[in-house]
Amino acid sequence: MIYPNSSEGRSWKFLKLIALKEHVTVVNFLAFVLASGMAICMYVFLNSAQGFILGMVLRVNKNNLGDITGNLTLFDQLVSLVMVYVWGVSSDRVGRHYIYGAGFAFMGVATILYPYATGVSSDLVFYRFLFALGTAATSCMMTAVLADYAADAGRGKLSGLVGLMSGLGAIFAVFVFMPLPGKAKGQIDGLKYAFGLVGGISIGFGVLLAICLRPKTIVQDAPLLTPQQAELEEAKAASCPVVMGKPSLRTTARAGFLAAKDTKVLLSYIGSFLARGDTIIITAFLPLWVYKYYIENGLCKAADPYSPDIRQNCRKAFVTAAMTSGVVQVAALASAPIFGFLLDRVYRPLVVLLASLIGFVGYFWMFVSPDPTASSLLYVGAVVGVGEMGMIVSSLSLVTARSVPAELRGSVSGVYSFVGAIGILVTAKLGGYLFDHWISTAPFFIMAVGNVVSAVLAIYVTVGDWKKAAAMTNDDGSKVTLKQVQFDQPELEFLHK
Repeated sequence: MIYPNSSEGRSWKFLKLIALKEHVTVVNFLAFVLASGMAICMYVFLNSAQGFILGMVLRVNKNNLGDITGNLTLFDQLVSLVMVYVWGVSSDRVGRHYIYGAGFAFMGVATILYPYATGVSSDLVFYRFLFALGTAATSCMMTAVLADYAADAGRGKLSGLVGLMSGLGAIFAVFVFMPLPGKAKGQIDGLKYAFGLVGGISIGFGVLLAICLRPKTIVQDAPLLTPQQAELEEAKAASCPVVMGKPSLRTTARAGFLAAKDTKVLLSYIGSFLARGDTIIITAFLPLWVYKYYIENGLCKAADPYSPDIRQNCRKAFVTAAMTSGVVQVAALASAPIFGFLLDRVYRPLVVLLASLIGFVGYFWMFVSPDPTASSLLYVGAVVGVGEMGMIVSSLSLVTARSVPAELRGSVSGVYSFVGAIGILVTAKLGGYLFDHWISTAPFFIMAVGNVVSAVLAIYVTVGDWKKAAAMTNDDGSKVTLKQVQFDQPELEFLHK
């Protein structure tokens, strides 16, 4: 059924829950939802299984595993830093479905080639480069397609669903893809089998995605006009000529950065920085803090928290870190649909403010916690997980707002992903330095400060819109609400200049 929507044309609801724009088909929607989970699945698989390639295939010295892994990850992010914007601008000109499909194809080819590497610098770096091209394309297109598909009334729910699917994709990689190497005879053959199968699935999915995301053409019947109306329309056209066609490459390239002049878009960019930084904090520094605590307090025999053998030498620390990280992820998954429904019912910057406050409480609590083995840390982890997912979902709902022109959404999505990549780099480098030279909980302090900055900007945006609402009234004399100001925000015309 088609539901009329005066602010965005017509829309329809998937399962009577998520409002989508008229041009989006069921096939489009389901393909996009699967893609949002599949992209994370591929990323988690390669990062988790990369150690096997380094250790079993390339025979890298165990003392160099951490350094090489870190360098490959840094290289990946530097490539993404550039390519997310290139892919975003390109998608505004050639189409999202081609870029999205190509992203999975790049990841698939790189994954297939990984076990055949003969050296780190000779060819593994090139394979990682191919994979980075793919991850940059998929992360950027996820945001752009969400903006294209979601009607304003369902933008929050769809953002929440994307967050949920991302978490499920990571779980699928761990429990379905990761055990594959053990299903073949021989370690090397098992790796080639697993990487080949997963890579082939990614390539096939990319081809299907390029087909399934093709936009449906909407043909609207021209209304019948009286002679007087036709004459009036001709006069309007003569006085205000409209130039049809795509914006220039210069306009498209600048749009993503110019969009930050709008405080809501700027707030979403900060949210992207924090959301991507969260991933490094939880996956890298939280376990490292636990390992270091066990070693410094003589609770295990491992001599170095950076050792690649820490799982075997300090099993208790590994279990504690895994349990806490698991609580964070479960809390994040559980809160995704809650934030999605909330974003469609209240003024969205207030949800960003809520997520920022929750994130601040969680990270500051973790920063001042002296003992990572205390049972209370599980509650802290749950708070951090809720704040993390709240930031992901709420920032997505802001950057995909209808105020961003459709023909420039790829560029804006590219900058959104670009800022997220900067968040990973800054958090990793600054967090690592402070971890070694200040205190072990310093990375959590970085995130606490970041959430304060986000909260302050969210308050500023809210106050600004509250003043606008106070100066306006509806036709029936009633007061204008913050939510009305949000939905009635005009298109960002300055992006075309």
